[in-house]
Amino acid sequence: MQKEVLEFYSSLRQIFVVCPCCEEIHRLSDCKLYQRSKPGVDWKEKIDTEIMRLTKMEEKLEEKIDAAKELAREAGRKSADKHVKKIDRVFSPLKLNPNDAKVLFHPIDFLVFNGMNNNKGEKGVKQILLLDKHNKSGQHLAVQTSIEKAVQAKNYEWLTLRVEANGDIHEEG
Repeated sequence: MQKEVLEFYSSLRQIFVVCPCCEEIHRLSDCKLYQRSKPGVDWKEKIDTEIMRLTKMEEKLEEKIDAAKELAREAGRKSADKHVKKIDRVFSPLKLNPNDAKVLFHPIDFLVFNGMNNNKGEKGVKQILLLDKHNKSGQHLAVQTSIEKAVQAKNYEWLTLRVEANGDIHEEG
């Protein structure tokens, strides 16, 4: 039986037809025959259609999941900001984002890059603030006054240094 089936398909390669449209010669085994009416849906078409439907449903579901995650992330961020405002007595009263602050402690307590971590998705430092919690005296105050005078006189230089993974430091620009 198997031999007969193989012979049948082999014989189809030996039968040639002339296409009535393009008048080219083709093997019968390579032809795709069409009728005037659309052929009935077979099992493979049903499976392909179902796979496409399920793929579209999966894509829509993924979009809904992503949107829900983003809403939850935003709600969590707002909730965290509210909690931080309740306990933060340094930055929140000044309408500064605590994530913008870098702790130095000496000669000033904080260096604040105002606008660096904007929760609205905008990025860009609006100003750099030198922030101290308490009045200092003596040498500490003298150093701060010296920094203030240098900034007011624009007697400073911006230098960007990059620290590589191996610890090497190089100057940019």
